[in-house]
This record gives sequence, structure tokens and C-alpha cells, in this order.
Amino acid sequence: MSADGMIWPAEAALERAFLTALRTDGDVQALLGSPARIFDDETQEPAFPCAFLDRHEVSERSVSGMAGQSHTITLSVRSRDGGRAAAKEVIGALRQAADNAGITLASQRVVMVQTIYSDVMRTPDLREFRGIIRVRIITEEAG
Repeated sequence: MSADGMIWPAEAALERAFLTALRTDGDVQALLGSPARIFDDETQEPAFPCAFLDRHEVSERSVSGMAGQSHTITLSVRSRDGGRAAAKEVIGALRQAADNAGITLASQRVVMVQTIYSDVMRTPDLREFRGIIRVRIITEEAG
């Protein structure tokens, strides 16, 4: 999201393409269902396990006169059955899908997709595990 809190068309296109790549990955679907339970809005009583788009940070990253952006997308995973191992399995599938995502955009060229952080922890209520995965995507203007 931009500094003023607005999501711009190029950011929205990247976010849609990234989430589509994750949702259509076979290993992710094996764990999160088909269609994969990866939500980008509020969901009443989701089935577990599931993932949520938590944050999409964007910063300008121009190099050698080429306009570009650095996107950091944070997803969270919630799991109740299977303990820490189940949450780690979902994080692993999302990481593999993200790192192998072949994202194609009309107005941008994706230079790099890289998972930069992941972790799994128990929630304070002790009823579920929460996983976090952060992915950095570097883009340049197409053309």
C-alpha cells in the first residue's frame, strides 16, 4: 500500500497475480482446499487451516534511471488441527509457491520474488497456531 494508504492499479495488479499464483498451486490447494482458503478480506468463521493477506507494503526502488518498486507482502496462516507441524507445512507450501510464482504483469516486470521471513507460534488462547510469511517482490516498469 502506498504512503497515503491507497492501493494503486499497479500494486493491485501485482497483489491479484501473486494471490492467484498461491491459490492455484497444487501443494497449497492440497493443504488449504480448492479453491485455496487464502483470504484478502474479512471472512466470517473460516475453515481451518487458512491464510490471510495481512499487509502489502510498497517502497520506491529506482535503479539506473529505471522506475521500480519493492513490495513486501505478509500473509498469516491460522491452524487448529495438527499443531505446529501443520502450520509449518502450510507455511512451507506457501513459501515454495511464492518462490516459484511466475508472475506476469502488463505494466511491470517482476525482477525477483523471494521469501524473506517465516515463523510459527502458538496463539495466546492456546487454541491455534499462527504462522507468518513475508515475501519481497521487486518490480520495474515494463518496457
